[in-house]
Amino acid sequence: MHERATELLASESMRRLVQELSSRYADRVIIFDSPPLLLTSEASVLASLMGQIVFVVAAEQTPPHAVTEAVEHIPDDKVVGMVLNKTRRNPLDKFGYGYGYGYGYGYGYGEGQQGDGKRARRGKAHAD
Repeated sequence: MHERATELLASESMRRLVQELSSRYADRVIIFDSPPLLLTSEASVLASLMGQIVFVVAAEQTPPHAVTEAVEHIPDDKVVGMVLNKTRRNPLDKFGYGYGYGYGYGYGYGEGQQGDGKRARRGKAHAD
């Protein structure tokens, strides 16, 4: 915690640091952890500096509208992925696999569903 955290993260020095790390370690993934995007301005500033963003979403806890609102704060040139955390095992699933039992995976909207076209196109491009 720092009283000028947002200002420091938005500085030219931070921009140079991120650029240096990404060019020096091009064969690695560098992770910046931040608080939830809708709760702090620091998270938005960090997101603007990143090439890829992973949202961790708590199953049955994070409201869908909060996820949608957070993703809308991310510029369209960013690759956005999501991890569904804290899922409960389906008692009907005898094999221990969770795919297809209510949560699924992928980006944007499926065929025949309505939604904000910008996000659907963005998601489809990344899913291909």
